[in-house]
Amino acid sequence: MVRDLGVSAERWRRLRDAGLWLEVAPHHFRHAATPLTLELRIRAGHGWLGDAGSLFADTALVWLGVDLPAPDVAEFVSPRTMRYVPPGMHVHTSRRWTPDDVILHRGVRTSTATRAVIDLATVEHRATAIEHAIDASIRARRTALPLLQRRLSTLGGRGRTGTALLREILLDSGGESHLERRFLRLMREHGLPRPHCQVAPPSRPGRRMRVDFLFGRVVVEVSGSLGHSSDADRRHDAHRRNQLQQQGYLVMEFTTVDVIDHPAVVVATVRKALTTHPGTA
Repeated sequence: MVRDLGVSAERWRRLRDAGLWLEVAPHHFRHAATPLTLELRIRAGHGWLGDAGSLFADTALVWLGVDLPAPDVAEFVSPRTMRYVPPGMHVHTSRRWTPDDVILHRGVRTSTATRAVIDLATVEHRATAIEHAIDASIRARRTALPLLQRRLSTLGGRGRTGTALLREILLDSGGESHLERRFLRLMREHGLPRPHCQVAPPSRPGRRMRVDFLFGRVVVEVSGSLGHSSDADRRHDAHRRNQLQQQGYLVMEFTTVDVIDHPAVVVATVRKALTTHPGTA
């Protein structure tokens, strides 16, 4: 690009020596007045690595639009070892890397969210951070619990870092929030069946609606303290609840206080519903 603009090699060397152009990745530069953002690092790293690499772990998830804190450095994964890695970037290597793990998003090769979550568990040891990444990725519709479980079964061999912790965390995954995870944990710990999560119950054409949890003909919704509070929201919720009940579903709703402070009541209420409501699977 420099040659195409008619800048001589000597002129380019003087501009670099003067600090007007700064290297971001090998052969990729930014003007000194251009902020060094994560996107700039990502695009420079992608241009440098090309088909030999893709975005890794939380860098990939953020690039895919998953609601996570932006990392301080751009992380990539490559099947080969790099002799030189510029400051502000990390390059991981992997021998277990397939084309199915990589997609092109916004012009950049990146790990899929499914692979990125699994990779994140190999470098992140805080369970809460991994939980948040899983839930945020599912909420963004970038992955799903069955996809994570299937890919982990092929990647997570004995001795692989983070495998045991990720398997444990996935036991209570499938919802889209910490509150939904708490509810799933309650069901598991008290021997109740695992519900279908974030599904649309079968209904008449044009009336499909997504619910938090479905146990056969029993619908359970959990709502946090920042739930629907306007008149329009409450009217929509009431209309939705009435539709489900008219279609033969038993609809129950629990709040944050119910799930966290009164778990025994929640468990007893669900257990009774599963025992008494006709048609429950």
